[in-house]
Amino acid sequence: MDMKPTLTMAQKQVLVMTPKLQQAIKILAMPRLELSQYITQQMTENPILEETYDDLEETTEEVETEDKDEELTDIPESDVDLETGLPETDSAVKEDLPELDIADEDFGDINWKEYFEDNGTSSGEWEEPQVEDRRDNSALEESLQDHLLWQLRLSVTSESDYEIGEAIIGDINDDGYLTTDIDEIAKSSGYDLADIERVLQIIQNFDPTGVGARNLEECLLIQLKQLNLEGTISYSLVSGGYLKELEANRYPQIAKSLGVDLNSLRAAINIIATLEPIPGRPYNTVKNEYITPDAIVEKVDGEYKVIMNDYGPTLGISPYYKNILNSDDVSQEETRKFIQSKLESALWFLESLERRRKTIHKVTEAIFDVQEDFLEKGAKYLKPLTLKDVADVVGVHEATVSRVVKSRYVQTPQGIFELKHFFSSGISTGNGEMASSTSVKEIIKNVIEGENTKNPLSDKDIESILGKKRFKIARRTIAKYREELNIPPSSKRKQW
Repeated sequence: MDMKPTLTMAQKQVLVMTPKLQQAIKILAMPRLELSQYITQQMTENPILEETYDDLEETTEEVETEDKDEELTDIPESDVDLETGLPETDSAVKEDLPELDIADEDFGDINWKEYFEDNGTSSGEWEEPQVEDRRDNSALEESLQDHLLWQLRLSVTSESDYEIGEAIIGDINDDGYLTTDIDEIAKSSGYDLADIERVLQIIQNFDPTGVGARNLEECLLIQLKQLNLEGTISYSLVSGGYLKELEANRYPQIAKSLGVDLNSLRAAINIIATLEPIPGRPYNTVKNEYITPDAIVEKVDGEYKVIMNDYGPTLGISPYYKNILNSDDVSQEETRKFIQSKLESALWFLESLERRRKTIHKVTEAIFDVQEDFLEKGAKYLKPLTLKDVADVVGVHEATVSRVVKSRYVQTPQGIFELKHFFSSGISTGNGEMASSTSVKEIIKNVIEGENTKNPLSDKDIESILGKKRFKIARRTIAKYREELNIPPSSKRKQW
C-alpha cells in the first residue's frame, strides 16, 4: 500500500470561546457588588461610556416593552446534579452568543450537641475552630489581643515578664485559646518553662474569664475556679472528663458514676451551661451584613409580579465622542479609529448588561410561576423544581440558569431567599403527586419539634408518621434529611 502525505479539505464545525462571549458569561455570573465594581472599572478604561440621567424613564420603558420573547443566551454546561438539577462544577463553555439589538424541663433544654459542636468541640478535646479573620473589621473598637496587653501592662512589673506575656498573647487566637504549646514558646522566647507557665497563670486570670486556656476543659475549669466552685459536682463533671457523656445525654450513667442524684446533677449541669466555651466571643463581633435582593416578588392587582431591583449607574454613549465620529475633520482620522474601536467594545458591554438583566428577570419569573403556593402559604408548599424545568421554560441551557441562581437573592412575601432555595428534588406522595424535598424537610423538622423529649421519635417512627401523611420516603432518606437539618438522632435528643 502506497502511503504518502497528502493535503485534503474538510468542512467541520468548531465551537470557539470568543473574548466577547467570555465577557458575557462573566457578567452573567457576577453578583451585585462585583458587577458594580466591574462597571466602574469599564467606565475608567473606556471613555465612550458615561453615566446618563436624562430620559431614564423612557429608557426603562423601552427595555420593558422590547422583544419580551427574544431568545436568551444559551450557555451549555455539564456535571449536573441529577437529584437537585444543580451543577456540581462549571465546565468550559464553547458556544458563541447570537448578535443582539442591545429542654427538657428538668435539664433546662440544654442542647449539648449545639453547645459543644457549634462552638468547635465535638468531645473533650478542643480543636482550633476555622474562623474568618476579623481583625480588619472597622466595627471592632478593641481587639482581644489589645485588651489582654492592656491588662498585662497593669499586672506585671518586670520587663522579662512583659516579654513573656506578650509572646503568650501573640499565640492566643480570636476565640481566646492558646494555640501554641508552652514548650514552643519557651524555645522561641529563650525563657524558662517555669516562667512561661507562671505568666500564663497570670493571663488566665484576665478578662474575659477563661482566656488563655489550652482546651475546652481548662477553659471551663478556669471559670469554675473564679466562681469558687472547686470541689463541686460541676467541677467534677468537667475535670473528670464527662463532657462527652454530657453531649450524649447519658445523665443516669453520669449520676451513678459520681454518686449523686439526678436533681443535684441537673443543678450542676445548669451551672456549666452558663459558662462561656468561647471566651473571646465578645471581641469577635462583626458588623451585620445586609443582603440586597436582585429581584422583588410582589402581588400587584391580585397577581404576583417580578420587579428587578436595579442598581448602579445607568450607562450610555458619550455625545462628545459621537460628535467626533460624525466629524469630517481629516485631522481627527486617527482619533475616530480609536473611538470606533472603543465604541464597539462599549456597545457589546451594554448589550451584555441588558442581556443579563433580562435573563435574571425571566428565570425568576419562571421559578415563581411554579412556586406560587410558596408565596401564599410558605415553605411547606414548595414544589419540586430542577434547572432543566426552568431552562425549558426560558429557552436557555441549564448552565445559564445555574449561573443566574448562584449567589442571587429574591425578596418574597415569605422573606428573602437565595434563588437556589427554590430548586429541589421530588418525593412521591400517595395520591400520585410530587412534593419537594425542602417541604419534606420542613415537615420532618416540625414533627421532631413536637415530639416528647423524654421519648423522642426514631427515624423509623418518623417514617411511619410521614407514611400516614401519604409520603413515600425511606428511613435512610429521613436520616439524611435530619442530618442536613443538623438534628441529632433520637438517642442524643432524649432528655431525662
